[in-house]
Amino acid sequence: MIYSQDINKICAVCQLAHKHSDDEMYCDKKKQAVPANAAACEKFKYDILKRHVRRMRKLKTDFNKEDFTL
Repeated sequence: MIYSQDINKICAVCQLAHKHSDDEMYCDKKKQAVPANAAACEKFKYDILKRHVRRMRKLKTDFNKEDFTL
C-alpha cells in the first residue's frame, strides 16, 4: 500500500533530505550528509514522490491475433 503505516523510515524517502551524491542524502535538520539508507530521525516526514517504484515485468507471451478471433 502506498499510504501504509509500515513504511521504511529511511532518509532516502524523507521530505527533509535532498540527494547529495549517489549513496548520500543531505539532511536539512541535521545540516549534514547522511547515508541514504540510514534510519531517519524523529523529524521524519514521508515523501511519496521519492519512493522507488518497482515496475511490473512485461509478460512473456507468444499469443498472436488469431488466438483472439471468434
